[in-house]
Amino acid sequence: MALAIISLTSLVAVFILFKLVYRHNPNCNERYGAEIVLFHSDERYKKRIWRFNLIEYLKNQKSYDNNSELELRVIVGEFSENTQEIVKHAANHNFGSIMIISGPNVFCEDKIEIYTLLDQNPNVKYFILPIRPTKHFMIFNNSHLYVEKPHRHTEIRGSVGIKKCNQKLLNTYNTAFENILNYAQPLTKEDVLNLECYNQ
Repeated sequence: MALAIISLTSLVAVFILFKLVYRHNPNCNERYGAEIVLFHSDERYKKRIWRFNLIEYLKNQKSYDNNSELELRVIVGEFSENTQEIVKHAANHNFGSIMIISGPNVFCEDKIEIYTLLDQNPNVKYFILPIRPTKHFMIFNNSHLYVEKPHRHTEIRGSVGIKKCNQKLLNTYNTAFENILNYAQPLTKEDVLNLECYNQ
């Protein structure tokens, strides 16, 4: 029941965010962030490059500012190839804490990749939920946000990226992450090999 309430609250937050972002001048809105970027469902390459560039920007900022460790928080339906690329990029750019929460199923071809990623990167923690989450987002170093439009695992989707996200909005997503984490089970690399696969 609590998971359903959290999902419904997240859905309302995403709906309001998309409704406000899709106004005539979405590039900047002080209530949401310094820069807002919309990605259509067919812009897979642009979405990936935007997140890669953000990771590199954060790594460079850390070099100048000598801040504490970089952090990435992710909630996805499946820990699939696209998410793995982002996580690997963050791990290769010295993100000290990377947490992924996903649904209980994977694509069979991803099992070995996930196993290898967890084996080579002890800073990556992987959790699964008993059911597939419907709200998917990434929080980059508690300052930038990437939110996907709700979708099924077989669908492509649009998304929105927010640089220097408004702290109140970030707090909403961080709270949602923490609440959902309470229902998630941590997995070892060995556990990954026993995950159920989607039917082909």
